[in-house]
Amino acid sequence: MCGICGIIPYSPKPIYKHQIEKMLESIRHRGPDDFGFYIEDQALLAHARLSIIDLEASKQPMSDPTGRFTLVFNGEIYNYIEIREELISKGVKFFTTGDTEVLLNAFIEWDKACLLKLNGMFAFAIWDSHERRLFLARDRMGQKPLFYALVNNNFYFASELCAFKELDIEFHLDEKSICEYLEYGFIKSPNTIFKEINELRPANYLEYVSQEISINRFWSPPLEIDKYKDEEGLKEELCDILTDAVNIRLRSDVPLGAFLSGGLDSSVIVSLMKRIIPHGRLHTFCIGFDQDSFDETGFARDVACYFSTAHHEKRLSLNIKKLKNILPKLVKHYGQPFGDSSAIPTWFLCAHTVKMVKVALSGDGGDELFGGYQRYLAQKILLWYKKLPQGIRKNFLNKLIELLPESTSYYQKSLIKKLKLFARLDQKTMEDITNYYSACFSKEELIKLMPDINTSLACPRESDEIAYLAEKLDPISFMMLNDIHSYLPDDILTKVDRVSMAQGLEVRSPFMDYRIVEFSCRLPVEYKIRGFTTKYILRKSFSKCLPKDPLKRAKHGFSVPVGDWFKRDFKDMFLDILDEFPVFIDKKEAQELLNTHIKGGLDLGHRLWLLLFLGLWYRWWFKE
Repeated sequence: MCGICGIIPYSPKPIYKHQIEKMLESIRHRGPDDFGFYIEDQALLAHARLSIIDLEASKQPMSDPTGRFTLVFNGEIYNYIEIREELISKGVKFFTTGDTEVLLNAFIEWDKACLLKLNGMFAFAIWDSHERRLFLARDRMGQKPLFYALVNNNFYFASELCAFKELDIEFHLDEKSICEYLEYGFIKSPNTIFKEINELRPANYLEYVSQEISINRFWSPPLEIDKYKDEEGLKEELCDILTDAVNIRLRSDVPLGAFLSGGLDSSVIVSLMKRIIPHGRLHTFCIGFDQDSFDETGFARDVACYFSTAHHEKRLSLNIKKLKNILPKLVKHYGQPFGDSSAIPTWFLCAHTVKMVKVALSGDGGDELFGGYQRYLAQKILLWYKKLPQGIRKNFLNKLIELLPESTSYYQKSLIKKLKLFARLDQKTMEDITNYYSACFSKEELIKLMPDINTSLACPRESDEIAYLAEKLDPISFMMLNDIHSYLPDDILTKVDRVSMAQGLEVRSPFMDYRIVEFSCRLPVEYKIRGFTTKYILRKSFSKCLPKDPLKRAKHGFSVPVGDWFKRDFKDMFLDILDEFPVFIDKKEAQELLNTHIKGGLDLGHRLWLLLFLGLWYRWWFKE
């Protein structure tokens, strides 16, 4: 895992060497072990390395023996051994034992067709000095980030947005992205907070030649449902694929372990790791909180005991000093407003883990692929609720539910919170079928919050592909596939990548193996959600391998008590940053949201978090 950046200048100038050095320095946290540059008149590439495989060799940027092709690469190609053997059979000679040289030679041999051979997480750039062609690509699921901009006839790319802050270039805020952030909690790629900067979408490749950008997709999740396999056959197929997905993710020349929350997904991964390395000492890691409704450490401890892992648990008592210290770091690493407050515990989990291992396997992606989120069940109930006339729901029932008083406890422990989120789900999907992020701002709330911005800009910017999927699929399957297209890469995987790489930790997610994704997408929905049982086929497939609790227990999200924090620790911080909010935010309306939250009866913690992060980011980018 690494950090990469580059510049393809319109014409050679000394300033570009200074720019590429500053860009790399801003992302050195992604690769603290080594760094290198490729500096030529037509192209400047840079690489910061976190050494995982072939520790002494495989230095980057890496060029082929002719000097024509040069690669900078962030990620891991898990099936590099198999691809290497295929290339050797074609007469290719290797000088290292890592996956970097395999990727470089795979591209030389097959060009863009090599992408379909890769099983891994990656973002890479290859410069062809003969054709003066830059080739960028990002993995199928979007586990590794890649941003780019064409400004003043110069092409820039980097692993993180903070690298663009080092350029002496004026970037302009995208009002659509601001609205999108406040409505969804994240900004959907290819958009970013700036008009001039884009993020390469998952499973896309970009070619830059003669000042022209062309972007194409090399893979899509399948839409054809396989209705003919029986349950036993599906269970066996899932076990086989997931076992191999875990197995190839254990290829490493440094110590590795696993995140363990005690939930189903992480427990399945740990069970497979123990099966593959039965006599090895497996380290598992978990953190928790003093507030019991948000704490999972007891569940993780039970699973760790069941599998006899070397378990490392840490309970956090976060005070304002710790929070004030971490928030500016999160702002820098995300580089744009990011609304998932579970970035905070993920930061501490990674910091806790990297003390003992350099690689950790996680259960990320299991919820999106196999139907683990409560909102999928809510959508199922919503199909019945929507049989009532819209006017009755919108003007009476939903408004009645909104009047119910709620606490700041975790939503799974509160019936009133579940009802309120359900009502907001109904309200938001009336306006936009892709917006089921109930804890974020509604369009009506945005009008009050940003009166000087045309909030019609917040209308969904969905592709024709998403519109097609909405018509083709049932509502639950569409919700899950839309999560794979946006929520998973733009929230969950983004969250994990930035905080793990900030600590120098590589996180590998077996559920993100494209074979698992394709298996999931072909499954009929009743094998994901059966009645009110989530992840049905996953539970059945591993029922004999796991203790009873993770098989029976409902999902417990990796959440933090932001509602409580805004009544105490975050209150003064919010008021301090209020004067520095962007001019388009109505400060009185923002303060009224805080006052309403503090009075009690209405938990606005998540919406306040969105505003706080936006304010902190705005100050960092424009004023620091």
